[in-house]
Amino acid sequence: MKLNINSPFFQFMSSLADYILLNFLWLICCLPIVTIGASTTALHYVTMQTAREEHGYIARNFFRSFKENFKQSTIIWVIMFLVGAILTFNVSFWFTMKSTTGNILGTLVSVALLLYAFTLFYVFPLLSRFNNTVKQTIKNAFFISLQNLKQTIIITITNVLIVVIAYVFPIFSIFLVVFGFAFFAYVNSYQFVKVFKCYEPEDEIINEEEQIALPDDEIVQ
Repeated sequence: MKLNINSPFFQFMSSLADYILLNFLWLICCLPIVTIGASTTALHYVTMQTAREEHGYIARNFFRSFKENFKQSTIIWVIMFLVGAILTFNVSFWFTMKSTTGNILGTLVSVALLLYAFTLFYVFPLLSRFNNTVKQTIKNAFFISLQNLKQTIIITITNVLIVVIAYVFPIFSIFLVVFGFAFFAYVNSYQFVKVFKCYEPEDEIINEEEQIALPDDEIVQ
């Protein structure tokens, strides 16, 4: 019996194997903790290539992005981690005060935490696609998340669902460990590709492995 490697079954199995490999690379490269930023940047570099139908060697492209963006992504990760920790602590602190002032300040910090989350969703995918300074990348991630609120809400809901499902169904953690993180990064990448397309130069041919300079005036009008 002749096997048809172009059949839907084999295509599905091939995609599944890709997710497992990519998820494995992301998890392993996240283990030192400090490299989470570089690993997440490389993860989105590959998944956005796939979303744009620019297929290539997963491991080679992953490590290429990991190496090229290591310094910036690590700095951004440390900054975002510290800011997130401070905001989370303040939300908990003010709401435990159980006073009107505490509730008001807790609410304000919660809004800041939400805006922080919006920025966090975009900052590493943005770094994987565009070439900017650390400060400019964080700034652009913040403004892009607000300028494209529809896509930001979709991405937010997707990520919240992951957390909720993993909490309600602990068995779901196995799915995440095997290939889930790569799969959901791929799902989110369709939104990132749609958003970033608005900021890419229309009069240039962009190589799939090329990072594009993103001028500040393209973001802040």
